[in-house]
Amino acid sequence: MAMQNSSVIGQFRKSLLGLAISVAMTPTFALDLMQSYELALKNDPIYRSASKDYEAGVENNGIGRAAVLPKIAAQYNQSANRATQWGAQYTGGPQTSTNWSYPSNYSYVQLTQPIFSLEAFARWRQGVAQADFSQSKFIFNTQDLLIRVLQAYTDLLFSQDQLQFQTAERDAFYEQYKAAKKLNQGGEASITDMLEAEAAYQVADAKVIDAKDAVENARRKFNSITGGSVNDVSQINKLSGNFRYLNPNNMQFDDWKEKALASNAELKAAENNMEIAKQEYRKNHAGHYPVVNLVGALTTQQSNTVTSINNTTNQSYVGVQVNLSLFSGGEINARSSQALANYEKAQADYDVTKDKVVTELRKQYDLVVSGKQKVQALSTAQESATQLVKSMRKSVLAGERINVDVLLAEKGLFNTRRDLAQTKYSYLVAYLKLNQLGGRLEVDDFEKVAIFFKS
Repeated sequence: MAMQNSSVIGQFRKSLLGLAISVAMTPTFALDLMQSYELALKNDPIYRSASKDYEAGVENNGIGRAAVLPKIAAQYNQSANRATQWGAQYTGGPQTSTNWSYPSNYSYVQLTQPIFSLEAFARWRQGVAQADFSQSKFIFNTQDLLIRVLQAYTDLLFSQDQLQFQTAERDAFYEQYKAAKKLNQGGEASITDMLEAEAAYQVADAKVIDAKDAVENARRKFNSITGGSVNDVSQINKLSGNFRYLNPNNMQFDDWKEKALASNAELKAAENNMEIAKQEYRKNHAGHYPVVNLVGALTTQQSNTVTSINNTTNQSYVGVQVNLSLFSGGEINARSSQALANYEKAQADYDVTKDKVVTELRKQYDLVVSGKQKVQALSTAQESATQLVKSMRKSVLAGERINVDVLLAEKGLFNTRRDLAQTKYSYLVAYLKLNQLGGRLEVDDFEKVAIFFKS
């Protein structure tokens, strides 16, 4: 598992390094989706945090492996000693005292190698699982960055579309209000009709204010990911008119489900977390078993006591050390039971994650499949709305229609354009999410989407 995850990480690292050369942006140049991603790689705080979390997490591999490797310790101690010896030199003799002042030193080098330690073996396996967990999290966060950039980018574009629609709606209601007011002054319309038209205009004007706030909020969210690169929303490229459908390899849902269960990064992380909890239980349960270590040491002592002043003793030994806890006040049993409960919880969490991934996979799969049909339907509706506006304008010139009719037709056209753009945005986001849930989202997939936003 570690080698597989490392391979995936390597692919992402290679892709990211190829894109890490950021382009210096100035307000006179439009920002496209790929450039937004390049900026996010450097500036997005969530991704930067995830990157450092990954770097810290992979060190658990070495930490766990150290539990089964030999330990070598050394110590040196230099002391200045003063001693007084009291007592009779012979039986019945007078009490005398002797003062001693001498230096002493002590040093040793000791090697300890676990021979049998269930706890050490569990720590080793747990370290591997913790490193794999960090890798799975980083893969998920790397894929998530691609989706967050696209989502923030399209949210900003859609907020502009929404503002354009609300403005067109307000202008249409304003023309209706002016027409109702003129008719009321001529006695052809009631005061109620005029007041209703005025109220509709005021409500539409309030919606325009909300739409402007939505644009600002979307801009701030986009800048928080890219590092504050956009001051004017017109600086980012819009969706190009040459829209084509992205067909994800013509795979059926069952094929996507199979790939998701095998490769989904979030599911892999839950699986790693389950293994971590399992080894934590084994680590605590190991307290019931003995620990056998091979111990070897070299020691040197000089003037260790008053009877060995100016004497040096060198000693070496090799032996087997056995440690066994006989009674711990119930701590080992309690910790084992606690770890077992956490392991069973991790198993349940894995099932929850699995169900969530499969459910979301079905949702995104359906969005991609149905997205093509929705785009085609709205494209046809847009063509019809465009022809209606042209027809209305000709009717106004012929005296058959008034400007209000043209504005209402334009409002319908803007509404259709907005819905079509939103459907395209949702289709592209669903395409990336489907690949992410299937465990196969890479920068190449993002580049396929970014083409739609080239100037």
